[in-house]
Amino acid sequence: MLAENLPSDGRLRFDHLGVLVPDLAHGRRLLSSVLGVSCWTVEFEDPVNDVFVQFGRCPGGMCYETVAPRSALSPVRNALKRRVNIFNHVAYRVASLAEQAACLRAAGFGAIADPTPAVAYDNRPIQFFANAAGLLVELIEAPEHRHVYITEFPSVGVFSFGGHDVEQRQRV
Repeated sequence: MLAENLPSDGRLRFDHLGVLVPDLAHGRRLLSSVLGVSCWTVEFEDPVNDVFVQFGRCPGGMCYETVAPRSALSPVRNALKRRVNIFNHVAYRVASLAEQAACLRAAGFGAIADPTPAVAYDNRPIQFFANAAGLLVELIEAPEHRHVYITEFPSVGVFSFGGHDVEQRQRV
């Protein structure tokens, strides 16, 4: 993205680096052993985006989102199968998805799809953009969102998130 197209007041707030994994347990093992990620959120099942996601934080404070396919039609399954774009995207929280989308378009990015609600962000809209060099950026219209990390990963159960029951899965 060109610096002149970035908002001057810092409205892009880094949220996470997205990493594709075959399943969330594999992602936890990988990021824990290689990068020291030890704090994790609960797992989220997102039927709209056809993925399972979980966020982890390393000792340096970097947040990673592990993204696993939910079905055979999941948009991440093909990249996993081909073993490309495993470090998949960089995500930013924004106050206005439409305004920041215009900035990305002005910098040569195109929308991959229309905005969709994301369970992990209380069903706030997310949208992905890519440029000709293959950089993938996710915008999340949830500027004040903060991930809630837990020390121990919970056992199987259901937890209410944003008024919706979300199934938790422990795949150890």
